Amino acid sequence: MKKGTQAGRPIHPDSDYVHPDQLEFDPENARFGGLLSGKSQEELQLAIFGEPYYASELVDSLVENGFIDYEPLVVRRKGNNFIVIEGNRRLAAVRHIRAHLDQYPNRKSDLDLIPVLIFPETADQREESAMRIYLGLRHLLGFREWPPVSKAVFLDRQSKNEGGLDQIIKEVRITKQQARRFLVPYRLMREAGLTLPPGDDFWVLAEALQRAGVKAFVQLDVDPSTLEILSYNKRNLLQLLDDLYGSRTAGTRRRDLASRKVKDTRDLSLFAKVVSSDKARLHLHAGKSLEEAAIYVDTREQSLKRLGTITKEMSLLVRKLLAHGSKEDEALTLQEAFKRLESAVKVFLKKHA
Repeated sequence: MKKGTQAGRPIHPDSDYVHPDQLEFDPENARFGGLLSGKSQEELQLAIFGEPYYASELVDSLVENGFIDYEPLVVRRKGNNFIVIEGNRRLAAVRHIRAHLDQYPNRKSDLDLIPVLIFPETADQREESAMRIYLGLRHLLGFREWPPVSKAVFLDRQSKNEGGLDQIIKEVRITKQQARRFLVPYRLMREAGLTLPPGDDFWVLAEALQRAGVKAFVQLDVDPSTLEILSYNKRNLLQLLDDLYGSRTAGTRRRDLASRKVKDTRDLSLFAKVVSSDKARLHLHAGKSLEEAAIYVDTREQSLKRLGTITKEMSLLVRKLLAHGSKEDEALTLQEAFKRLESAVKVFLKKHA
């Protein structure tokens, strides 16, 4: 029986030290969100070392401190070599240092052997589970968290294994609602054949889809058991992406950030109210700002209250601007005009409140 696979006992992968030349990048690593699939090892080195994975940021620490033994790479055996499941960025930094020894002359010897945790080439169900638990706790909830897109990719891929979504949720100790925040936006974009928002920008879409008004606008229907996408309105999804990230520049993937309707995730609750109202949504997409469009969500009573609040704020502002008792014609004209407005608003509110 394989080491560590006895029934009822925990899995313990082998610990060892291996030469960096025996280590290979994993192009299907969840961290990369599918963007590096099919790349050669040389192409992977360049991609991981630079933007947006920035393995270059790890070089100074490795040069100064060497490779820390108690943070081994997690690898899967592949013949005489090993596929790096966790630690691709550190491997890219090590390879860079070893390829530029003229710049780092004192660092070759202690990077000749890298600490690793080795899972077998063909893992059984319990070994797969152990690896998922290790990666899940480390990167979904742990101190080396992945970006949101990477978490979504990890959960989506692992949910295809035996036991499905419920098993991976149980193993990595998250709730169904937490899994939903990652999986629904990821699967929706995949179903629509659209490019995922990069990095933490993904979280804007994830947060938006938590709002009932946004889900209703996109006509999003999700299987509550598997969290697979059942149906949605693609035209409205495209409009949602324009509202959240800005309209696309023709012929490119770039977006005009200035055209965003939602400038901050704190605006998402207001945005959800606007897009759930036909009239307010019409004004929003006709060029009004989110705050301007929100006026059309209000009931009459709410509009009257808003008018009173705005008038009080204007009163304070006018008094502040005229605090020095300016006798200029413009100042006197403003003061008299506002008094008339304030008086008219009070009369109107008294009659209609």
